[in-house]
Amino acid sequence: MAFLCPGLRSQAEPHLEKITWKLEHKLPHDPQAFTQGLEVWGNRYFLETTGLYGKSEVRKVERITGKVTHKTALAAQYFGEGVTRIGSDIFQLTWHEGVILKWTFKERTGFTAAGTHPWSGEGWGITQGNGSLWISNGSSQLSEVNKKTLTVKKSLVVTLSGKPMENLNELEFINGKIFANIWMTSTIVRIDPKSGIIDGLMDLSALTPKDISQDAVANGIAWDGTKKRLYVTGKLWPTIFELSL
Repeated sequence: MAFLCPGLRSQAEPHLEKITWKLEHKLPHDPQAFTQGLEVWGNRYFLETTGLYGKSEVRKVERITGKVTHKTALAAQYFGEGVTRIGSDIFQLTWHEGVILKWTFKERTGFTAAGTHPWSGEGWGITQGNGSLWISNGSSQLSEVNKKTLTVKKSLVVTLSGKPMENLNELEFINGKIFANIWMTSTIVRIDPKSGIIDGLMDLSALTPKDISQDAVANGIAWDGTKKRLYVTGKLWPTIFELSL
C-alpha cells in the first residue's frame, strides 16, 4: 500500500503517476548506519556508505542478514555521501570536501583507497545510467558526468509542475528513469533524465520508523534489475524494505 506525499498532493498533474508498491520482505539493517548511499552488489550483497564526520564508512553488507562483511572508515575530515560501482572501481562522494573518493575491492583485503578526483560543489547522491554518472548536490540540479574522466557533460534542472524541486539526495537509475530521495521527506521522485521533469511520486511514510531522530530520514534506494525489486531504507533505520512496484 502506498500514498502520495501530502506535501506534494496539490501539485499533482494528470501525467504525474502515483507510484504504488507492495512490501515483499523486511531485511535487517544496522541502526547505527547513517546511510548516504545504497546499491545492489551482485545477488547477495549491498554496497553501502555512511556519513557524519569521524563515522563515515564504505561497506559491503549481506542482504539477507544485514551483516557487514567488510568496511573501511574514511579519514576524519571526510563526510561520506553517495556511492556507485563501475566494474572493480567504487566511487564515493564527499559532502563539502570537494573530492570524489575512489576505492577498489578484493574479498581477501576488502576496500583499498585508490585515489581521489576533484569535484566542484557539494556531493549528495550518485548513480549511473544511459552511459553516464548522475550526481546530485542537494539542490534542484543533477549533473550528468563522464564515467571515465569524471567531468560534467551537462547540468539538468529537475522540476515538478514547472517549479524546481530542491533537496535531491540519494539517486538510483531504474528502467531509464532516475529515482531520487527528497531530503527531509518520505518522498521518492521519478525523473526523466532527458527533460528533468518529475513524472512519478512514491511515498514511503508508511515505512518510516516511529519515535526516531528527525535526522533519520528516508535515504537509500537500490534496484535489483534481475529480481525486479526495489530496496529502500533511511538514516539510522533498523530495516531495509524489499518492495515490488
